[in-house]
Amino acid sequence: MIGRLIALCLLLFSVGGAGLYWASGKSEPDVRLERWTKFIVYFCVVHFVLLSAFLGSRALVSLFALLVLFGAFELYKVLHLVNGTRVFFRVGTSVGYFLLASGLLLFLLLSTKELAIFVYLVVATFDGFSQVIGNMFGTHPLVPLISPGKTIEGSLGGMLFAALMAGSLHSLVRVTTLQALEAGAWIVVTGFFGDLLASWVKRACGVKDFGRSFPGHGGVLDRFDSFLLAGPGALFLLHQSKF
Repeated sequence: MIGRLIALCLLLFSVGGAGLYWASGKSEPDVRLERWTKFIVYFCVVHFVLLSAFLGSRALVSLFALLVLFGAFELYKVLHLVNGTRVFFRVGTSVGYFLLASGLLLFLLLSTKELAIFVYLVVATFDGFSQVIGNMFGTHPLVPLISPGKTIEGSLGGMLFAALMAGSLHSLVRVTTLQALEAGAWIVVTGFFGDLLASWVKRACGVKDFGRSFPGHGGVLDRFDSFLLAGPGALFLLHQSKF
């Protein structure tokens, strides 16, 4: 299993790297540097999470518990930039983060490491290829008022590659290819709205990123915001006995 997953990830990163090279050919040097920095950091992050999963469910839960704590600290700092009169927004955002983070950790506690890997790689593939395809072909903004960088072309490309990932991993979670694609579609949708929700909070607080923990990506929440909703979304699938 380990060898197959690593080979699959290396293949997709190779495809993504080729696409990024093509998209950045005529870009300014600083833009190319930023994109490649983001790509290399993402490569390291994905494989570090996979390594944690290979070590066992406890290691994966511990990792995400730590990320949740760092994310809470980042959110705390950002919310304190908001005008003190907007108490409802600050309290509501804090409570919402606690509930979503609890749902994510509960999913990791109740699921197998194989299912956790499935969810993580589907979301990571969607996030990564949305960026690459958006850099290559993106011209039509998807939600410009919330997240100006997202494009319709990038999101469609991300969905396509996420579907390929879900279908490729069907045997990992012991479901049919069709069931894996259905689950993958649900996970992509929830992950996408998790990312949008985080972007909305940032815009409301007047910041571009939650932090600077990951070069080219921002903070912990910037890198893992999709999982705040994809985790509870996967928990719903688990509760419905879809896996």
